[in-house]
Amino acid sequence: MGAKFKLKNKITLSLITAVLFIIGCASKGVETVKYENGLTSILINDKNSLVASVAVFVRAGSVDENPLQAGLSHFVEHLMFKGSKNYPGDLMTRNVENMGGYINAMTSKEFTMYHIDIQQDGVEESVKMLADAVCNPLFPQSEIDMERKVVIEEIQRHLDTPNSVLWGKFYETLYMESALKNSVIGSAQVITNVSRDEICDYYKTHYVPAKMIVVVSGNFDELKIKKLLNETFGKFAKQSIPIEPMLTEKTHKGKDIVEYGKVAVGHMLTGFLGPDVNVDDIYVTALAASVLGGGKSSRLYKALYDDKHLVYSIGSSYLMTKGAGVMYISSIFDPKNLVAIKDEIKKQIEDIINNGISEEELSRAKLAIKTSWTFSHERPCDIAEINGFWQLMGNSKFIDGYISEMEKMTVEDVINFFKKYYSSATVSNVALLPKK
Repeated sequence: MGAKFKLKNKITLSLITAVLFIIGCASKGVETVKYENGLTSILINDKNSLVASVAVFVRAGSVDENPLQAGLSHFVEHLMFKGSKNYPGDLMTRNVENMGGYINAMTSKEFTMYHIDIQQDGVEESVKMLADAVCNPLFPQSEIDMERKVVIEEIQRHLDTPNSVLWGKFYETLYMESALKNSVIGSAQVITNVSRDEICDYYKTHYVPAKMIVVVSGNFDELKIKKLLNETFGKFAKQSIPIEPMLTEKTHKGKDIVEYGKVAVGHMLTGFLGPDVNVDDIYVTALAASVLGGGKSSRLYKALYDDKHLVYSIGSSYLMTKGAGVMYISSIFDPKNLVAIKDEIKKQIEDIINNGISEEELSRAKLAIKTSWTFSHERPCDIAEINGFWQLMGNSKFIDGYISEMEKMTVEDVINFFKKYYSSATVSNVALLPKK
């Protein structure tokens, strides 16, 4: 995690009776605690920081929804700061603002995250507020009715946003069996008709301690925070865990889809399925994406932008998820170049497979990744998000081992990644073009 994180003292059972065991890498300044009720907490202390971040990850997202619940994870997120047992109404939001902090939440396919970024003397109150929000929400009917309109408007804006429509279709094309195909924004019909009882049932099913991770990062008093976590999140009653969603996706034939919408130029997502976040192949994914389309020195940028002038912009990246991640290429272009772009992308990937890459390309990609990784550990909120995400994915060791493992990767490893996961038959292209 870097030298700035200080050594931790192991927590004792006499201080927190709910603790079962401690895992993690204390030498790296990260202390991970597992409670009897199933909840996990991660403490990352940095006495040099002037601020701190408290984040709560709940393993509940669109992958956990059936068609009659489409959008409930997102709806619950909207309602979570609308009143709880000890912080009715908007008291929680006003408290954070009065302390000079920032409060927000987000919903993804695999989890929902609530967080408060605050100066160091507001950390304890932030823990209390988030604990009350996720453990004791009130879900007032009046707030449900008001927020229902807000969420439906968001859904409408989503449907009117070309990029959102493009990504939605892309996910549906790549994931045919896996719950990863589910839309996060959900269905306006579901949100219009869902009752308070149904919302409460969904909350009670998925907001259980064993599906929660609390991360405190930055400058804070360790003993006070440990004690407070035990008195709040640690007292949340242990509950059964619902059946995990099916996230495995079998290899299947790709699709070529062209949609038309309110765009001035062409937009396209090209991609194929890759490794799960918990397999060793995950360490080479960022390298492969960087060599292929990571910046102006990449294969795709040189060929499609510099040499052939087929695109206005192009880049590639890797989406890390359980089940099967996605290697994707995003391009913006003149619609007349659509076929030529698809052909050139295919040509560039196959050239890597058949002819390899240079050591210079590999070194440049490694340097870019190390730089990006360093910048992502500068702020407590980013550190909290990274640690919470990888703990949620079940691969917390990734954080400490990422750079060292990535450094071991060779030219052959990058070539073998494409050989293993790429096939022209399984690549999907989803394009959004201007209306004819």
